[in-house]
Amino acid sequence: MTTFDTDLVGRWFDLLLDLDSPADSTWGVHLHAAELEAVRTGGRAISAAVGWSELPSQLPTPADHAAAVLQVYLAGMATGIAGARETMAQNGDLDEVDVADRLCLAAGLIAGGAAVQVAPDDLPAGGTSGAGAADLARAAGTAAAELVVDGADLHSITSAAAAAAMAAGPPDAANRDPRYRARAVVALVLVALQRSTAPAGAPVQPPSCGAVPGGNNGVALLAEVTFTTFLPPEECGRLQATLTGLAEEVVMWSEGDKRYFHVHTEVAGEVIAEAFAVGAVFSLVVGRLD
Repeated sequence: MTTFDTDLVGRWFDLLLDLDSPADSTWGVHLHAAELEAVRTGGRAISAAVGWSELPSQLPTPADHAAAVLQVYLAGMATGIAGARETMAQNGDLDEVDVADRLCLAAGLIAGGAAVQVAPDDLPAGGTSGAGAADLARAAGTAAAELVVDGADLHSITSAAAAAAMAAGPPDAANRDPRYRARAVVALVLVALQRSTAPAGAPVQPPSCGAVPGGNNGVALLAEVTFTTFLPPEECGRLQATLTGLAEEVVMWSEGDKRYFHVHTEVAGEVIAEAFAVGAVFSLVVGRLD
């Protein structure tokens, strides 16, 4: 059974620090320099908490709001883990209770949510993102704690935490509105935790073309993508601007509350993903242009 130990913490933070990770694994949200530094220091603090029950040291607050929220969240998580481990060690429970590692993780998730909840007033200005991140982090901690009590395995617990974080939808809104950035980076942390605990699946034979998971060995083609949506004009305008960066040609017609999109692109998948990220899409058709 997978255990919440320093090896797992290493896998967890390796996922977050992988600069070559595909965009679809992070909804196109990649951590920038200040956020990556917060992840590095947070990873070291959590590893120390798991290994030696050591509390994290006080660090200067990053000037970037999302990075500051991330630093507070990870430091709070490390503090909760270290405190829980120390208490259980003093009571002689650390090596005797079967779910000790999971109890410590749940304590860390709860403490991380609480830390973000009380911290926004002291953080750099960043709109409403601090409050949104706090709600998300608190829900993740509650979901984890409920399953620990039931004796669930680690992957079930981390999956519940990640699901709570994703309840409002993927954090790709950060690509369109900076106010969602803090919520997005906290969601990335929790989804990476869930992925790091996933059991290895049964080996699968590759397709006849030899592509690896997520790979596509085919030749790029010029596609014609058409769809209809009922989004407000301002949202359609933003979508049109986004698609223009992915396409050779974008045309939008308006008819009452209906918007018709016609796109020529070599990255049809990205165009479709952007369209669905904004709202409901109807009459979607993808064709090949010679």
